[in-house]
Order: sequence, then structure tokens, then C-alpha cells
Amino acid sequence: MTNIVRSDTPPGLAATSREFLASVDGMSDEQAYEHYKDHKNRYQYNTPETKRVFQEMNASRCSFCTRYIFEFDSEMTVEHIELKSKCPRKIFEWNNLLCSCKTCNCKRSTNAYDRERYLDPTAVADIERYFSFCADGRVEPRQGLSEADRGRAQYMIALYKLNRGELVSERRRFFADLLDDDYYELLAKRGKTDQNIIFWAVFAYYKRSREDHGR
Repeated sequence: MTNIVRSDTPPGLAATSREFLASVDGMSDEQAYEHYKDHKNRYQYNTPETKRVFQEMNASRCSFCTRYIFEFDSEMTVEHIELKSKCPRKIFEWNNLLCSCKTCNCKRSTNAYDRERYLDPTAVADIERYFSFCADGRVEPRQGLSEADRGRAQYMIALYKLNRGELVSERRRFFADLLDDDYYELLAKRGKTDQNIIFWAVFAYYKRSREDHGR
């Protein structure tokens, strides 16, 4: 995971949020969620406008595994940090939404949100310090973290299954490519918008490691 600079709230989403909040005024959370489910066609968050903002904001990458989402319009999903069923009044709140690939979204499913351990990549400026990448493709909590911070890193890795088989395998191959200086130098001249950088977080970690060692 890497830090993401959150864009301003999309105007259409802000308008939908205001309308929805007005419509559920006085309702319990359970009633508000049922109201949302009954009016999904009217109240929407994954609109073309929101997709465009997310695509630019995330450079077409998943907020969690950082893998490039090639068919962005059809493959990106909106992840709710606080679950829709638990916090229906935040369904359209911009700061509660993140861009996710379908797999990360499905892996998290309806697993509970833990305010003390959740690492929002748009709110935690130094989020990279929580993670390190192994040559075998696994992501782990970085050594030297406090017990609390280690727990946060482990929570995010488990929540989004960031060590699932296909990610580990792809990262391992990507690391092998990065060890080729020609390949590294080619990618170093590009930014995170380049789809050839499969895992932006891995590349950023490796780049920082090389710089720290004066290479």
C-alpha cells in the first residue's frame, strides 16, 4: 500500500449524499440501510463521474494491492471503509470511499471495520512504513514497528488477503525483473501511471531500498 492524495469530493456524489441524508433523517441505521437498498437505482456512488475521479486519483490502481486495473470502467469497484450496513449515512461520504480491484473488495467482503487498526491510504501519509516486501513475493509488517503498528499492518494484510496466491506469485516475478538493472532503470524513468509497473507499492519499496543503500 502507498499513500494516495485524495481529490476533492465529486460534485455529483456530494449532491447524492445530501439528498440521501435528507431522505433518511430521523431513521435508525437499520431503517436507513433498508431505505438505501430499496432505492439503489436512485442513490448511486459508482457513477461515471466517481470512476473518472478515482482513475485519476489512483492512477488506475487498486488502493490495497496497488495492481494496475486494466479494464477500469468494468473492473474497478468502490470499497466502503466503514461498511454500508453498519454506517449507512456514510455510504456516499467521499472520505469513506476507496478505489479497489474486484478481488480485494471481495476478499474483504463484510469483515468488520476496526477504527484503531484500519490504515486508510488517503489519510495515513507515511503508510509505506508499515510494510516490507520479501523476495518470495510476500508482504509483511516492517521490522522495527511498535506492537500496535505491527498489528495495524497485519490487520490490513489479512483484511484484504494481500498474501493471496496470485499476488505473491506476480510479486515474485516482478521482483525478479526488478533485479535486472536495465529493467529497473527503464521503470525508474516512469511514474505510477505506467501500467508496466505492475505493483506500484513493490516498485516504490524497491526504489527506496536502492536509494537508502546509495545505489
